Amino acid sequence: MNSETNSRHYAIYGGSFDPIHKGHIALADHAVRECGIDKLIFMPAYVSPFKQNRKTAPGKDRAAMIESILGYNKAFCLSRYELGKEGPSYTYDTVMHWKQLLNGKLSFILGFDSVIEIDTWYRGEEILKEVSLITARRPYANDSDGWDKIKYYREKFGTETTVLEMEPVDASSTEVRMNVHAGYPISDIVAPEVERYISEHDLYKD
Repeated sequence: MNSETNSRHYAIYGGSFDPIHKGHIALADHAVRECGIDKLIFMPAYVSPFKQNRKTAPGKDRAAMIESILGYNKAFCLSRYELGKEGPSYTYDTVMHWKQLLNGKLSFILGFDSVIEIDTWYRGEEILKEVSLITARRPYANDSDGWDKIKYYREKFGTETTVLEMEPVDASSTEVRMNVHAGYPISDIVAPEVERYISEHDLYKD
């Protein structure tokens, strides 16, 4: 990737993806189309610093479910970088790794609720100086705090933030796991490929 020109736009989309659902896919697809992203890198975390006390599906399964939906957009790709580190995943470390590896603009995709607290993350203020942010509104939520933070980041750190023009998608990984455990359908929350993988590998039943 080092030979790419600096005109290319890359985006990292990190998270547990336990599992990836339709909301994740919609946000990623809109980001590619609205922001002119050439390569969107799904980056499943080995262990999120915020979820170390919660059991997650194995990294290989979470990565495989992401891999199953990459055909939805030609810009989508998967990186197992954080899974390979086998430890807590800190966004700052990941951002700096990819900034050194790639030539071009780098954006970071995150949920609107995470926009509000990113400055409290490990070296969060440095993240805000290094990358632009891409996010989307949450369903059924008052987003005024988020807009205030976006303005604050721009004024203090020069952070460029794009709020995608998409309808909020009412889906969550927690809902998927709860529905599978209870024996309820999940076809309205996850892609068919992901539903099939969950069924074939008996995920989230315990």
